[in-house]
Amino acid sequence: MIPRLRPIPALFAAVLLSAALADAQNVVQGRLVPDLAAVARSALLVLPPPPAWTPGSAAGIWTIDDIKAELARHTDRPPRVNFVRTSMLRPDHAWLLQFKGWFRAIQKPLQMHFEHQLFDCDNYADAFVAFADLLALKAGEARGSACIGWASVYYRRPFAGVRSGAHAVVIVGTSQGLHVIEPQDGTMVPLAEFPNRHTIEEINF
Repeated sequence: MIPRLRPIPALFAAVLLSAALADAQNVVQGRLVPDLAAVARSALLVLPPPPAWTPGSAAGIWTIDDIKAELARHTDRPPRVNFVRTSMLRPDHAWLLQFKGWFRAIQKPLQMHFEHQLFDCDNYADAFVAFADLLALKAGEARGSACIGWASVYYRRPFAGVRSGAHAVVIVGTSQGLHVIEPQDGTMVPLAEFPNRHTIEEINF
């Protein structure tokens, strides 16, 4: 069933996105990409409602040691893991799929688009992580943040339209294990099936 759309004030949406993307590297000639000034001038935006976060949206707790062990099982050279919290919530896999679809749906109305060196792969990944954390915080989640981070990886094999070179992807630990998401088009695969898993340089939670 297609979720019913609800209006969200454009300025509020712009502020949310600004918080998610606060990064001086995105500022060029006084403009952010996405163009928050243009979004804020709109009287109203219609965004699909995000998937609700409830206590049942988390399938348990993962520690950093759990995550490192999972990485060691699926990579020849486990990447460095940077973290500010030692344990995280594992989102229910079904919830994560709904959230991924919602994130894709808001990109057009919020004018999120790729622009080289201004709003590129790492910014998409940052926005994905920030919005997931905002939804849990808004719901009053007190047990911690979701196990969603972003990774820098060197592509030697093509995946989701990216053929080679340095790239950033989303890493998420769900009730079905670690997965990799290409945030620009939503392609998602288990870590064990990600063709560039052996050349992930670092993961940031």
